[in-house]
Parts: sequence; C-alpha cells; structure tokens
Amino acid sequence: MKTLNLWKTSSIVLVTLAASLMSTASLAACRTSETEPNNSDTAANTGVCSGVTITGSISSSTDYDWYKLDVSAAGPINITLSHGTGIDLDWYLYPATGSYVSYKSTSNNPETGSYNAPAAGTYYVRVKSYSGSGSYTLNVTFPSVGGDTTVPPIVPPITAVVTGKVWLNGGLILQENAGIFVNGLRQATGKNTSTPNINSTTNCSTDWNSTPCPRVAIITAAAVNQADGVDKFNNDTASGAWSYYNLFQRHGFSPKHILSHHDTYANNSGNSSSQGQANIAIINQADLVYVIGGDQSRLARTFLKDDGSDTPLMAAIRTRYAAGNFIYAGDSAGTAIAPSTSYGEGISIGYLNQNTIRSITPANCPYVAPASDGTPAPSCLSHPSNVDFGTKIKGFGFVPNANVDTHFDNRASRSGRLGRFIAALKNIGPNVSYGIDQNTALYINGDIATVYGTGGVYVAEATSSNFGTGTKFSASSVRLSYLTEGDSFKFSDRTITSTKPLLIGSGGVNYQFSSALNSSNIFTVDANGVGSSSATFKHMIDQTPTTSTGAAPSDTYNPLSFTLTFKRDGQTQGYKNATGSYSGPYTIKKALLDIN
Repeated sequence: MKTLNLWKTSSIVLVTLAASLMSTASLAACRTSETEPNNSDTAANTGVCSGVTITGSISSSTDYDWYKLDVSAAGPINITLSHGTGIDLDWYLYPATGSYVSYKSTSNNPETGSYNAPAAGTYYVRVKSYSGSGSYTLNVTFPSVGGDTTVPPIVPPITAVVTGKVWLNGGLILQENAGIFVNGLRQATGKNTSTPNINSTTNCSTDWNSTPCPRVAIITAAAVNQADGVDKFNNDTASGAWSYYNLFQRHGFSPKHILSHHDTYANNSGNSSSQGQANIAIINQADLVYVIGGDQSRLARTFLKDDGSDTPLMAAIRTRYAAGNFIYAGDSAGTAIAPSTSYGEGISIGYLNQNTIRSITPANCPYVAPASDGTPAPSCLSHPSNVDFGTKIKGFGFVPNANVDTHFDNRASRSGRLGRFIAALKNIGPNVSYGIDQNTALYINGDIATVYGTGGVYVAEATSSNFGTGTKFSASSVRLSYLTEGDSFKFSDRTITSTKPLLIGSGGVNYQFSSALNSSNIFTVDANGVGSSSATFKHMIDQTPTTSTGAAPSDTYNPLSFTLTFKRDGQTQGYKNATGSYSGPYTIKKALLDIN
C-alpha cells in the first residue's frame, strides 16, 4: 500500500524524469550517416530520428539506400533530400508492404515532399540515382515517441488485396463471353441476375432512376482522344465488333458514357464545367465503372493531376468505391492502371536488361493529336533511349497491394511478359503480382481473387530478398503459380484453392511427360498466341524431371542474356481435369522461378 501511495504522489516527477532520460538516450542513438549494405527494405538502416539529418552516398545507378522509419501515430511525413551538383537523386516513400505512397523525381535540389500517414506503422525511404552518383543529406520529420526509435512500430496487417470489389479483364475478351460479362461481372453487382437476350441491344432502360439493370459508367479515356472514345461507345465497327453501348446492353447492363479524355480532361475532369458536373453525376449514380483498353498513360493524364493527385472526377469515383457496393472494372489498359503503380511499353528482355523502370508523372503526358493519317502519337510510356525498356506511372490505387499485368502470354513475337512481370515485382515494390491472360478475368472481392474465362492468371510472390543487388538482374526462388477458371487466391494467407480434382504425380496419377521441356527462347509467342513461358511452365508441372529451363537470348538492343528456371519443391502442386494426353487447363500451386 505504501508503494502504491508513493507511486501516486511521485508520478509527475517520475514521468518527467523518464521522458527526459528517453529523449537523451534516443538522441544519442539517432542515425547520422548511412551504413552499407542497405540496398533493400530488409537491410534498411534503422535508428532514423525525426528531424535528424543523415549523410549518405549513392555510388551507381543500381545502388539503392533504404531507411526504416518507425512512425508512432497518424500524421505528416516530411522528406527533404539534398545532393551535390551535377547529379540528380530521387526519393520514394513506402509503407510496410506494397508500392510507394509518395515520391519526388524532379530536377529540383533539394527534392522535398510530404505524405500524410493514415496510421502508425513502419515506413521506408529509398534513395536512388536518376543520373550520376555522389553524396547527399536526408532529413525526415515524422510522428515519433520522444524520438525513441526503439519503440516497436504498430503495423496494421494487410488482410486483403483490395478494400472492395475490383474486376480485372486481361484484354481481348470475346464480346460474346457471357461467362465473364453476365455470370461474372453482372453477378458481382448483385442486380438483375436474370439471363439477358444477347441478340438484343435494348435489354435495359436508360432511365437510371427506374432500371433494374446494373448501371455502368463507361470510361473510354484510354482511347486516342474524345472523338475516338465517342465512336467506340456509340458505333459498331465494319468488322462486327460491338460498340460499348451495345456490348453492355446485350449483356444486361444500362450504360452511360463518361466524356473526359486526354484532350478534354482539363475541362471535363473538373467540377466547375457543365460536362464535368454531368460526369460526376453519372458516377454518383452508377453501380460500377468500366474502363476500356488502349493506353493507360492516357487514363493517368485524364483522371490525375500533374502531381498524381486526384481530379474531382477521380475523387468522385474513389468516394463511391470507398462507400461500398460499387465496382471498379477494367479491361487491358483499364486493368493495368488499377494498381498504385502502373507500368507499360517495353518487352521482357528489355526490362531485364534495363534492371530498373523509368518513372514519369501525368505531367509528362501532354496530348498530341494523331497524324494526318490517323496514327496516334507514341505513348508517353515509350522509353526515349530503348523501345524495349519499360516505364512506370502512378496508377489509380484500386489494387494498392499488388502489381498487375495484362495480355500476359499472348502478345506477338518477343513479347511474352513473364520477364517484365518479375522485373516490375522487384522495382515497384509489392510482394504479390497478378498476370492476366487474354479472354480471362480476375475478380478480386476483398481478400479473395477468383479466375474467370478461358486463359489463366499468374500469381508471383516475392520479397526484396528474392532479388539480386548486382548490375545484372537476377531473381531466386520467386513463388510462381498459375490459376485457371474457378481457382482462387486468398491474399491474406497466400493460399490457393483449385476446382480441379486430380493432383499430378500422386494419388495414382502419373506425370504425363517423362522428359523436360526446355525453351531456346522463353519469351516468344507463336502464331496461335501461345507463349513459350506458359508452355514450358505447364509442361514442368506434368513431367518427371523437377526442372525446366528457358533461354532469354541477347539481341541488338539488349546485350545481356538470361536463363529462366522453373522448378518444383515440397510446396509445389499441380492439378488438371483429365488423365493421359492433355494440354490443360492446369492449376499450378507454388512452383519456383529463378532468373540469372
């Protein structure tokens, strides 16, 4: 009892003394200089104190300096990076998992910026070279407990890849594909689930106050310009492709058109013009948005401001999504822009040779009218020094905890996308990526991602420790899975559920092939749109040998060659629906991929 009374009467003195000692000790432990190696988040320098300047040095274009911040509460994180003359260094701010949430990549010195952290947790600052090498100073201010960096961070777990419903088409969906449009996307809205007449373009009333059909706002801003977008929405083509109005009417939706494009966004993505207000009114009443394919940089330019922040039109979409019962749906470019960071252009061998990804902002994408023959201007994602290299730009953030790629193994020669898919996984940051085939969709509903359609979805899982830090790109033991229709991936615990009953190589089901399939050019795609990457990977899961390899040869534009090795271990499982001679669909769980 005396001890209790003493504690009560002395509490103010003791707390004051403890705070003083904490402050003194923490200041003594504050980091003031960079220590190598710190080339990844797992090796990040610790001991960063709010407001205490750190000196460091970048030695090359592949030298990344990482710093760990223990942010004790919601509030602003302010970053200032100063560097020597004749060089250009940039910084990126990352949460505990996922892509960066803020960055500065301008020609300014110092590079300054801020981010309003929504909650306590671990954050990372990465310093890198845009050009040149040399010394720098870094100063970060952030909410902290008396500057004490020993306080354990509060890291809220990520339990879902999205917070609501996101529908991602991989591109070139057959227009008659009711499995995706009716049994998939329309079912996901929960409205008007009766079977529509696919031969009718008047299935649904256009009066959104009375129609029982799902109300879809069609965004055609990935098109060349507004005139092209209006044409795609209203007119069937001479070759028999349906307009977007007719496509959605045939599948039982009531469509309306959002009129804001690369050439009209300054007026139509705001809230002060009559068209901007009309666009926002459509969004406020819609059950979903559907963002068509084309060029995702046009989408970024149309819906994001120069600095990457939301226009009023995008803010309206985000508000509806956050409120629930609203679906973000995309196709091709509309899918590629859905994550926090979108990447595009270039090919796999180029991404591996580049071993980084050029970064631009919407301000780098001004509208350029098509040539007199109608040819559109090159995408601003095209790399200025090598057309095979890739570029990234801020995305919409509806898939904040994963990367997404489309047309996955179906594009023309030299364009199989597995290489750029893994390179983006290293250089953008999330530790999960989805690669979606054509005529295939991935429906992400909170924690569960489910596959629809005739192709498949690659799922790659990695951390920074899976990637080499040398000048040549390398990766080791990246978990690689392949899901087909009916399969699902649970983001929170990374489990895969398959609808296919037979496990290859066990339960009395023999492997189909006795020898390995190895590819002499792993990124080629044949005339039927079948990529060597997919063919080799699927063969590996159904062959007696546990590994298959694929060569990625050098060429005129890309001097470095690579070898991709697919392999099985104790976690790997493969499923298919039939025995004997069989080509698919396979489900592949937790195989491994090395790139060297």
